[in-house]
Amino acid sequence: MSDANAKENKFTLTPCYIRLADNLREKIYSKEWSTHALIPSEHMLMDEYKLSRGTVRRAIKLLVDEGLLVQRHGKGTFVAEPGIMHPAGVRPLSFGESLHKQGKDFLTNVLEKEIKPAPEDIARELAIEPNSNVMFMRRVRTVDDEPVICQESWSNLAECPGLDKLDYTQVTLFIAVQRCSKRRILYSRMRYTARIAGREHGKFLGCEESAAVLLLEQTIFLEDNTPIERSFTWLKPGQSIIGISSQPR
Repeated sequence: MSDANAKENKFTLTPCYIRLADNLREKIYSKEWSTHALIPSEHMLMDEYKLSRGTVRRAIKLLVDEGLLVQRHGKGTFVAEPGIMHPAGVRPLSFGESLHKQGKDFLTNVLEKEIKPAPEDIARELAIEPNSNVMFMRRVRTVDDEPVICQESWSNLAECPGLDKLDYTQVTLFIAVQRCSKRRILYSRMRYTARIAGREHGKFLGCEESAAVLLLEQTIFLEDNTPIERSFTWLKPGQSIIGISSQPR
């Protein structure tokens, strides 16, 4: 089979809603549809692309899950404005503090909190013996009743007595760590990775399991260089990490 025929065959096998989503996504990326613009109605898209209502709706939902479109009941579907932004730098990234500074009212739902033996890789990051007791916690933060962040953390209990006794729907883990350790959080080691949400995190974030999400891994250190927390933060599509860079003088 020739390369041209192979490409044509691959395109033909691509589901219709994916092809439509790709087309609409390019209209957003190219600024043909600008921020806040009302996009064509479902009926208009059905007529233009000769597709069924179900296919059009599925394509639109995919772009809503990516944070590129937003649907407003009774008004239509619009190009979304840039989503929630979180600052990045040497200072550890506190998502609760970030949301507060942006004036976002949020709720924290604690899905899981328990003391358990540290897995080997977590123990290595926290510089503790494997199977030492750590506090594992999974939280989902919501803004306007929509999940935006899923956070999973392993905290060094030996350095933070009483950490497991607090109500994390009311207090942030950053504040709790500083209170219980009686030391200041100073810095973190970060890594950002693009991931597919997957079934579990898609459910937590209210998006398709095939949606592309940003995963932030942090190992957080106290002012005396003690590693205190290892965390994984899954950000729903439509958010971004921002920072400032400069040329050396």
